[in-house]
Amino acid sequence: MHNRLAIVIPAYKGKFLTETLDSIARQDCMSFTLYIGDDCSPDDIGSIAEKYRDRINIIYRRFPENLGKTDLLAHWERCIAMTSEPYIHFFSDDDILPPDAVSRALEHVNKFPDREFFRFSLDTIDENSAVSHSNPPFGSAISTAEELLTDKLACRRTSAAIEYVFSRKLYDRTGGFVRFPLAWCSDDATWYRMAKENGIVNIPGKAVCWRNADGCNISNSNRYDKEKLDATVLFLRWLDVNWDAKRTPTFRRAVRTYISTILNTSLGGNFSAKDLFRICRASYRLTGTKTFQLFFKNIKKRK
Repeated sequence: MHNRLAIVIPAYKGKFLTETLDSIARQDCMSFTLYIGDDCSPDDIGSIAEKYRDRINIIYRRFPENLGKTDLLAHWERCIAMTSEPYIHFFSDDDILPPDAVSRALEHVNKFPDREFFRFSLDTIDENSAVSHSNPPFGSAISTAEELLTDKLACRRTSAAIEYVFSRKLYDRTGGFVRFPLAWCSDDATWYRMAKENGIVNIPGKAVCWRNADGCNISNSNRYDKEKLDATVLFLRWLDVNWDAKRTPTFRRAVRTYISTILNTSLGGNFSAKDLFRICRASYRLTGTKTFQLFFKNIKKRK
């Protein structure tokens, strides 16, 4: 019987890959195919994957070009293009699945045949796999696109790509990933666009674990601050065009919270007055006259 679920890992780092594959090999339901797309890594991804061939249905491919260095989304897309299953769980090379993740995903796919977009709860783990943050429990079985994105903007929930399971038809119909530099903000825009179709089904139970270790991802690195800032400006402009719901005071506060978090946490205060002006200009139609307050509040926080 052909599997209904593809777990897709765009791989580059080998440091935590064994731990990731261990968690996948421990699934209580093995009705999935694991696709590993090796982004021409200097690590021996192939040898690590080979050790699991007798435990997991793996399709491994090493690509001859390191696309992630220049166009991360293009690497994501070519990894998804490897698959043929109707549902896709987009995972990572250093994160962890709870043992019943696949069974719960397929259970909800069957339970909600009219839905195409699903979400696990999320824990954040450090380099030692210790939980450093847990998202709050879901408040309902189904969330709207507006709830999904507003929670992220307001920092009520951490978001990572590994939370999401989506149908191939939805991915194709909505145009795949929204493109921003470094794929920064691309996932948030993409999930919002997908959820606008028919909401998102929340899968209760154990969380998937997103690893946020020093030096292991873009989120906690200052090497790409310029690109992050450029992507944030583009995302705010995109949001201005694509946000269809009413721009309530709650939404406007969420956008202001998001901008302050980007400036002072993601960028660590590493921005100029010109950078701040660009972000405030891009967000003016989203935050209204409060944009001026946002500008003066953050101008003193620069490094």
